[in-house]
Amino acid sequence: MATSVLCRDVYLAALALLAQSEADHESDYAERAPYLLAAVCCEAGDIDAVWREREGLDVQPSFSSVCIELDTEFPLSERFVPLAAAYVAAMLVLYENETLSDTLYERYCDMMSELCSSIPGVSETITDIYGFNY
Repeated sequence: MATSVLCRDVYLAALALLAQSEADHESDYAERAPYLLAAVCCEAGDIDAVWREREGLDVQPSFSSVCIELDTEFPLSERFVPLAAAYVAAMLVLYENETLSDTLYERYCDMMSELCSSIPGVSETITDIYGFNY
């Protein structure tokens, strides 16, 4: 797989963002986390592939599972661990604390935007199909 980081590490980081530990968290958090991890991996998988290509790393096969067990390796690059933790944390408290969830989701969005903007673009010539010869 992609990294030596386990999905459990991402889950524990999400709990830390919520100021909780694995011992004192809500019982359904561990049950929902594998689905939330899969969701963020599916959402960020294409960006991970672009990031890996630009960094000269091997591109991983696309991720399309609806569930990823906590004891498996995190399928995205290690660069995606903090933003995945923010996403999982935001979704875990979505119905318990909307303000905290919104704050964490904004953090996730900011980290994703920062990551995307750090990937250099590729310039190519534009084909003039209309014959205007700009």
